[in-house]
Amino acid sequence: MAEMKTAIGLMSGTSMDGIDVALVRTDGEAVVERGGFLSVPYEPAFRDRLKQALEDAKGIKQRAERPGEHSRMERDLTLRHAEAVGLFLQQEKLKREDIDLIGFHGQTVLHRPDDALTVQLGDGPLLAAETGIDVVYDMRANDMVHGGQGAPLVPVYHQALAHQIPGHQWPVCFVNIGGISNLTFLDRDGTIIGFDSGPGNTLIDQWVEAHAGIPYDDGGRIASEGVVIVALAERYLDNPFFTSSTRRSLDRNDFRPPEGREAELSDGARTLAYVSAAAILKSAGHLPSSPKTYVICGGGRLNRTIMEDLVRLAGKKGATVLTAEQAGFDGDGMEAEAWAYLAVRSARGLPLTFPGTTGVREPVTGGVLAPSALLRTERLMLTRWRDGDEEQLVHLHGAPETSIHVGHGQPWEPDYARQRLAGWREGFQLFGISTLKLMTADGSDFVGRAGIGWYEDAQVHQLAYSIVQSEWGKGYASEIASALVGWFFKAEIGERLEAMAHVDNAASLHILKKTGFREIGIRSVRGEPCRFFEMLRSDYADLAKASPSRKPTS
Repeated sequence: MAEMKTAIGLMSGTSMDGIDVALVRTDGEAVVERGGFLSVPYEPAFRDRLKQALEDAKGIKQRAERPGEHSRMERDLTLRHAEAVGLFLQQEKLKREDIDLIGFHGQTVLHRPDDALTVQLGDGPLLAAETGIDVVYDMRANDMVHGGQGAPLVPVYHQALAHQIPGHQWPVCFVNIGGISNLTFLDRDGTIIGFDSGPGNTLIDQWVEAHAGIPYDDGGRIASEGVVIVALAERYLDNPFFTSSTRRSLDRNDFRPPEGREAELSDGARTLAYVSAAAILKSAGHLPSSPKTYVICGGGRLNRTIMEDLVRLAGKKGATVLTAEQAGFDGDGMEAEAWAYLAVRSARGLPLTFPGTTGVREPVTGGVLAPSALLRTERLMLTRWRDGDEEQLVHLHGAPETSIHVGHGQPWEPDYARQRLAGWREGFQLFGISTLKLMTADGSDFVGRAGIGWYEDAQVHQLAYSIVQSEWGKGYASEIASALVGWFFKAEIGERLEAMAHVDNAASLHILKKTGFREIGIRSVRGEPCRFFEMLRSDYADLAKASPSRKPTS
């Protein structure tokens, strides 16, 4: 069984009403334990900025383009997500160390699947830096690289949840009614099909905001007072999107609200609510068989007018409609939960999308990992080890000249590297300090390992570091050693820090002396002579006064 991970999912959908935060513990496959949920609304002024970002995005030709205020908006949006994570941790009485990953969707401002172009505003590395938690982001792009539509991504999470639904209620169709609605069809033979099914709340939201000055039709109250304008509804439902034999994902701008002269307020809201419901059933006509059960999640399930239409239309086909809550799920948190689940799958290299969900040529994984920095210097960062990092350690200590003074003194094999990793990770869990993974500051390149370990038998904290051979001579060892010493004493971890080096390891001996350690003697370690050094808090205080630059960057 794969290791369980605790992940937070962050979703800011096409409705642009705020950030949903949810927690999941999962192995990224069939085991899912759902945790808490929090919704953090955007203030009206920020929603207005998001709307302008959609307009500014219309001219984008390349994913990296950030026209107009997009760069500033991306930073502000990311910082709001970081604040939301902090609020959620406080609500759930959790520490950042309790979380393995964050799945970060960002805000979609442009989605053109026919051009293999999707743009989500959201800075993964900034979010990792602000939260101190590893972040998986940009999960749609790789699907498009492999011929997919880049959406929907949630079906694989629906598949994991569907095991809770009794067999007689299958085939099952999960429907998320957000700004855009999408559905996931699941059958007992393993069939998984997903696609966008049409406009969800977005047309209604735009309509009532334009004509009543409110952001959405709360509970469908406005719609409940109107009547369906048949000709207007048919115009939407006759759109080639519904009749095409090819399913494709939608952009918020693919369907536009009616002109003001075409309906009064309540009739327009009523017609668009009907369109939302009818679009789901019309799109379901492309499925291989008729669902027996529809499970409705997303904000649209709270619109009673949409739900009444859905129940009536699905009932004509012999199907039952359940809200997510009636099925035992959380209809508000499901998409955010899905992003947490997808982050774990991404970290494990498991597929996020499938030919039946996005049209991708073959099942593919996706996402970009932005590691969090536990300690950062100008050029380097320390971050947690992850599954599979034994390959990095073999690269670090796989040759005689890079292993002679460390470990068992022999080139490291994968099994030995895994043992050392397990020990370091356990030490970090127990004491909050250990040997960690050393990367370049942007998280792109592996540099080595470094950290401070606690040795229970000797009751001592000890500094350690090793740099990959290709990076020798760049001053990385001195830089990280100095930063770790500064962090150790500034954070008041202990009063005394120890270090050692083999008597023949001239480079390490030089670095320790340069860092300010003083030698205290020679001892035998696994039969080899090593020089031992120490630094006391008072020693560091004197050094810090003399050279303020010795303090860690962060």
